[in-house]
Amino acid sequence: MFWNSNQFNVDGKLVIITGASQGLGLALAKAAFSKGADVIIIARREAILQAAVADIEKFRSSTTQNLSYIAADISIASEAERVIAETGRAPDVLMCCAGSAIPKLFIELTTDELTSGVATNYFTALYMAHAGLKAMAKSPVPSYCRHIVLFSSAVHFYSFIGYSQYAPAKSALRSLGDCLRHECLPYNIKVDVIFAGNFLSEGYTIENLTKPEITKKIEGPSKPITADECADKIIRQLDKGNQMITTDFIGLVLSSMMLSCSPRINYLGQTCLAIVLAIFAPVWEWLVVKDIRKFYKDRSMAASQAVPLSAKDGDDDNITNHGAED
Repeated sequence: MFWNSNQFNVDGKLVIITGASQGLGLALAKAAFSKGADVIIIARREAILQAAVADIEKFRSSTTQNLSYIAADISIASEAERVIAETGRAPDVLMCCAGSAIPKLFIELTTDELTSGVATNYFTALYMAHAGLKAMAKSPVPSYCRHIVLFSSAVHFYSFIGYSQYAPAKSALRSLGDCLRHECLPYNIKVDVIFAGNFLSEGYTIENLTKPEITKKIEGPSKPITADECADKIIRQLDKGNQMITTDFIGLVLSSMMLSCSPRINYLGQTCLAIVLAIFAPVWEWLVVKDIRKFYKDRSMAASQAVPLSAKDGDDDNITNHGAED
């Protein structure tokens, strides 16, 4: 709130980052390593981790720094426990950055995709935070502040059509952060939650392949920032002591609709925004619902006009039946 700096000094500290083989996790690992941290990155695929370590090595700031990786599927609790055991010491900073989205209409998602959404976006953070906190609680409490950083999403503040596989699990991380913020007080651990907006990454490119047009329309024509820019924004906010961090203006605005008792970046500004949004939000939602109704109406009309070739020689009943099946 008061923009104090140097509250996230990682020089000589152990920083563990999950989901760090690419995208935002990799960018954060580079930034932490450039600031003198010992870094361990976690992901599932060893080949990609090896390439990531070679990339991070370019940002070394001291010959005494340690850089390594552990390949593990941390959506499994025992694997998260193994990761912490293999590090050899409790982390000073644990960044739970793993996550991915499959933007589709809920009815078009498979059960495997739904399961994957919960595992990748919630269980990875839940199990790593659990294993990490147990190790941190057993170690002596240092004079400096340690961190557990959970990565939610700006879509938590306004969940909408197309993100049913992703938003609920990411929203759960905000609640987890609020719970842990209380439990971590005796151990001098700050619990930070990141609500990143769109940023360029391998995952972002894949997401757009399945993203419904109505989802794109609601999101608007925003230009995503790079993963490095996103990482820089996050670290600068952590350095200022902020614990509920957004990476763009729209995220900050939307966060004001859901202040609750969580820490705030700007008490006065966000409170004023909350009052304005309490009036404006229902109007915005009405416009969104209007667009969604039009989307379904257009979709239904397109489906009724798309008559399969096999039905062209049939009678009217066959055509009607095919339209209903579509």
